[in-house]
Amino acid sequence: MLSLVEALRCIDCGSPLRFEPLEAERAQGLLRCSCARTYPVIAGVPRLLPDGLAGSLRAEHPHFFTEHAHLVPGAPCEDLSDTGRTQRAFGDEWRRFPELHAAHGRIFDWYFEGPAPLRWTGMCVLDAGCGMGRWLHFARRAGADVVGMDLSRAIDVAAAREGGAFVQADLRRPPFPSDFFDLVYSLGVLHHLEDPQEGMRALAPLVRPGGELRIYVYRSLAAEPWPRRALFSLVTAMRRLTTRLPFRAVQFVAWLIAMVSSALFIWPHRLLRRTPLGWLTRPLPLIQYADVPFRMLVAEQFDRLVAPIEGRYTADEVRKWFAEIGFELTALLPGLGWRAIGRRPAR
Repeated sequence: MLSLVEALRCIDCGSPLRFEPLEAERAQGLLRCSCARTYPVIAGVPRLLPDGLAGSLRAEHPHFFTEHAHLVPGAPCEDLSDTGRTQRAFGDEWRRFPELHAAHGRIFDWYFEGPAPLRWTGMCVLDAGCGMGRWLHFARRAGADVVGMDLSRAIDVAAAREGGAFVQADLRRPPFPSDFFDLVYSLGVLHHLEDPQEGMRALAPLVRPGGELRIYVYRSLAAEPWPRRALFSLVTAMRRLTTRLPFRAVQFVAWLIAMVSSALFIWPHRLLRRTPLGWLTRPLPLIQYADVPFRMLVAEQFDRLVAPIEGRYTADEVRKWFAEIGFELTALLPGLGWRAIGRRPAR
């Protein structure tokens, strides 16, 4: 705990924080700043949320604030903004689908392809938007020292399973000093922000000179085969409804989509992909899920349907993001989305 606290900074003034334990085991406490701002530490996780989102902590951790009423951050009112919905949606998602699958390891390797293999051992890394800790799990196993940061309650799932350093915070206001990490990555997060470049501008200063910022965002489907574009248009229309539904109802819709997609696209692809007729199934939607468990397929559809914002971007747009923050774009790899690697110039 203390080593993480030493690295944290106040999101208002940027000053270091002092930890005051509230219990003997030091899993609960208070972070105090010289500017008089305070932040709770609940279940071993520092919670450095902006004022507009901090009220959610009271609803999510009622026992803590019953015992420590003087730390109540505000009324547990529901934030109806897109950011508030996103916070609740992904917190709910990763508590519904907390499993790690072997397929996640393969996806991790795909995410971190590049001009040269990453040497994880000894790297100081930030997983910005870690969710339930899928990619962090494999990065740590490869030898990196990884801090997980997420806005939602998914941070509790990740911290309970993985242990180690986690902080609940908004990546647009990260509580870390400049030049702190060798690598900052944010996979599948920026396209859920109103302004992805706001997230890029916030994360860029955390990277040490010579270090890397890696992102993954959805790409524009304008050049895709018509079946995929048609399915995307259908899902986009559905999202106008599903982003307003209760999460349990969204899970049922995701299950239904997974069943229909399996029958129409995935199972035919599995049967034909190694035959001379395999070319018939290559344009079909969702065949990238041919080798994942069904429950993971459901989780992926839930992810698509639940978030109020889903941006899709061209290669030129991603290039402009890195140019604006002054990073050299060393690789822009295609696939289901753009995997971009930017290097901060060495001083």
